[in-house]
Amino acid sequence: MQIMQLKELYSLGKDNLSRNAIETPGLEAYILLSESEVIDNLSEVYAHPEKEIDQETINKFQNLLERRVKKEPIAYIIGEKEFYSKTYKVNPSVLIPRPETELLVDETLELAKQIGSPLILEIGTGSGCIAVTLASYCNQAKIVASDISQRALNVAKENVNKHSQNDKITLTKADMLSSFKNDSFDIVVSNPPYITETEFDLLDPEVKDFEPKIALTGGKDGLCYIKEIISDSRRILKDGGWCVLEIGYNQRKEVENIFTDCEFIDISSTKDLNGIERVIKAKWKK
Repeated sequence: MQIMQLKELYSLGKDNLSRNAIETPGLEAYILLSESEVIDNLSEVYAHPEKEIDQETINKFQNLLERRVKKEPIAYIIGEKEFYSKTYKVNPSVLIPRPETELLVDETLELAKQIGSPLILEIGTGSGCIAVTLASYCNQAKIVASDISQRALNVAKENVNKHSQNDKITLTKADMLSSFKNDSFDIVVSNPPYITETEFDLLDPEVKDFEPKIALTGGKDGLCYIKEIISDSRRILKDGGWCVLEIGYNQRKEVENIFTDCEFIDISSTKDLNGIERVIKAKWKK
């Protein structure tokens, strides 16, 4: 039976990840050690480098390491991802939350607080991270979070329960906006699939091969779901309601034109930290 010291196991993991072009090999080696129950916190590698690790634990670590080397996202391996300072369960049924989507939440929260007690519809809730964050930071909001995938809704339900937002969030299985009543929502918000088919083929393997394609691609031009959301929002939004969307790096002008063609007003976009116009919003005025 093989016995290794903690410092040796850490070095083995870090070197393997580095050879396979993982951007943060040291950090991810720590994370995998923790997930393997080798360590309780990162300082142990330095505080107890000669700690002996048994074969069973080594095997567990090496299995996780092999998954990461094959480009499986670290969030799926450990089963969670942080978003807006809260931790969410994730699995391959849902898109992994991205930092840039926090801007979508910021813009929606600003509108929600101006309204006071808004009824918000989120289209394509996935893990539920957007809905939970909105509910957590806007106490008077009520949120309907929809998704076409029951597996995604199952994950969202776990996250809603975890963060104790059951009283503010209603989860529902729905295909886009067709099942919702006229003039019923103050805000429609979505991080829709907006990647083109061509762009999808060029994505990194850890996105293309593991994350749900249905949550990523928006048809040939990347705009098919965006067009549908904007068009159908006119029916379900109250007079003066808002549609808020995350968009791709080169889509601002096209999406602005879609809003204009659908007779929305007060159209504006917001740049993310990389200078990309990432969120666009517009008001519906009957």
